[in-house]
Amino acid sequence: MPEVKAGRSNAPQDMIWEVEEHKPVIEGLDAAGRPDPAYAAALGLVRAPFGRRAASAVIDAAIWFVVQLPLWFGAVPLLLKFAAGTISLYGFVNHPDFRLSVIMAAVTVVLSLAFAVVQLVLQGVRGLTIGKAITGLRLVSVRTLERAGVGAVLLRFLVLVGASLVPLLGVVFLLSPLFDPEGRGRGWHDRASRVWLVDVRNGLNPLDEKRMRLARKMVKADPVPERSALPSLATPVGPTAAPAYRPGSRISAGVLGVARPHAAPGGLEAPATPTMTPLAPVAVPDPTPVPDPAPVPTAAPPQTPVAPVASPAPVAPPQTPAAPPAPAPQPTVAAQPTVAPQPAQPPAAPQPTVAPQPAQPPAAPQTPSAAPVARYALRLDTGESIPVVEAVLLGRNPDASGHPDARPLPLADASKSLSKTHLLVRPVAAGFEITDCGSTNGSGLIRDGIEYAAPAGAPVPVRDGDTIRMGDRLATVVAL
Repeated sequence: MPEVKAGRSNAPQDMIWEVEEHKPVIEGLDAAGRPDPAYAAALGLVRAPFGRRAASAVIDAAIWFVVQLPLWFGAVPLLLKFAAGTISLYGFVNHPDFRLSVIMAAVTVVLSLAFAVVQLVLQGVRGLTIGKAITGLRLVSVRTLERAGVGAVLLRFLVLVGASLVPLLGVVFLLSPLFDPEGRGRGWHDRASRVWLVDVRNGLNPLDEKRMRLARKMVKADPVPERSALPSLATPVGPTAAPAYRPGSRISAGVLGVARPHAAPGGLEAPATPTMTPLAPVAVPDPTPVPDPAPVPTAAPPQTPVAPVASPAPVAPPQTPAAPPAPAPQPTVAAQPTVAPQPAQPPAAPQPTVAPQPAQPPAAPQTPSAAPVARYALRLDTGESIPVVEAVLLGRNPDASGHPDARPLPLADASKSLSKTHLLVRPVAAGFEITDCGSTNGSGLIRDGIEYAAPAGAPVPVRDGDTIRMGDRLATVVAL
């Protein structure tokens, strides 16, 4: 409806009415307002082959000839006798076959009118005639790619009939589709009436409103941005290249580069010493009660400097936790001449059981984090994204009674093309799969421009870049 705005001038008695016309936006037109062949090709429209166009015309002409048979066999013979002068006008009117001739002529006229009206209306509203329906062709408006209209079809027919009155001109009109500069097979009569014959066997039927809406959405949809390639962490480093991270340098705490064995010892002694400091006092009090009280204070001062000396030895093999206790007793033997405290060091044997503790806990959380559940998401045609973390039921008002492990997620749908419980999305090891829940308008998987129907109750695996159709709604599979 046009919007009507009322505005007042300076004079109070004057009223100015402004009417704003909202013209419908026609998609597929270039800057000059001409239909763009590239847009029609992107939708999937294919021009009608010349062979089937000729076959369609022959079929319609044959039906028209059959409709004229009553006139030719019932009335024409008597008319020929009268025209040749064999019988007079009185004999023609009183001829025994005169009544039959009139009936046959009337039948032909009625059938011809009915056939012409049906062909005209069908071609204007549905874009087909009997011949076009058999050969798989449709006639549409070249501007809107919708129904051509009865007026355009009638103009096309009159132009073709008028050109046929001159035999040579009629032949040129019939052959003009071969010389279409746009390559769309449009003849001069098609250009005059702004129509286009398309092939619906090998291409999209533009008069199928549901498929046409989906095709227009696919053409207008923004392409999914491609993910940038990330460098591999497992790439080996050459001897002349700059140092880079290697997976073997990861410690159990998940911090990168802390325990690199090839780093400068000066920078690692400070963090390594605190880790070994609690181990040195634990080993010292064990031998102190065993010997006499006199040598214990004398041995304590040398052990204090020995502890940092013993720390560099375990730093060299940080990847094996059992290595630090083994070299620890050796420097102690060199510093103390007495062998008596040396046997007291075997209590350090339980230390290997304590050292693997930081390695074991991180292994447990890595298992659930590696599950490929939240790697994909559904990007709806409205711009929303649904991460596939768990089983999800999609629809206008999903009922999860049949799928208790799925989370119902209602979607807004003004066209009512979605069922109440339409689609089940369930994550699997390789990604996720979709299952149609017996919806009214069905579901489909669009891959590489081809739509595959999703049978009700049968799971269909999807992959990155696929498009899922739910009624008239679309959702694109994207990787997180």
